[in-house]
Amino acid sequence: MTEKTKLTALDWIKGGFRSLAANGPLSLKAEALARTLKVSKGSFYWHFKDVAALKKAMLDHWEQLATQQIIAQVDAGSPAPKQRLYDLIEIAASEVSLEYGATGVSSAIRNWAQFDDLAGAYMSKIDQRRLEYVEQLFSQIPQTQRNAKINSQILYATLIGAQQLEEADQKACLKHTLDIMMSGNRPTPV
Repeated sequence: MTEKTKLTALDWIKGGFRSLAANGPLSLKAEALARTLKVSKGSFYWHFKDVAALKKAMLDHWEQLATQQIIAQVDAGSPAPKQRLYDLIEIAASEVSLEYGATGVSSAIRNWAQFDDLAGAYMSKIDQRRLEYVEQLFSQIPQTQRNAKINSQILYATLIGAQQLEEADQKACLKHTLDIMMSGNRPTPV
């Protein structure tokens, strides 16, 4: 980007995610991001009152993109609950665009949430929404409500765990876990 390039708020948000994924939450600073984007700090302040406003915009965007849009996409697909679970895996474990920091961004956001109250509040809200949605899908398959809840937690924990492992094939891990759940040859949860 050059000084003559006009950045949008979304450009700054994406730059924030790339920086977060590459360098952690302490890298979310106006001057550092401006340097990375090769523009002046003035461009930052044109779009955001301060860094806190950028962080909130990033979290709002992430909630919309990585939760609400995924749910809407799955809901617009197959009406069959089992297929919707497989569709969810396919979408949720897809490669994250490089413009958002690639696959490391989900782990980086989760790490950020451990040290930042606002990010932590968003993470709790998003985790809750995602778990409720997955539980809703499982509850449409004949099983007890308790099993639907536990199965949703297992599947979501598999996603989070696979995101933490650099070499993990997230889709394969999730699909294998769901295959076991759907086979009926699994131990009964406690």
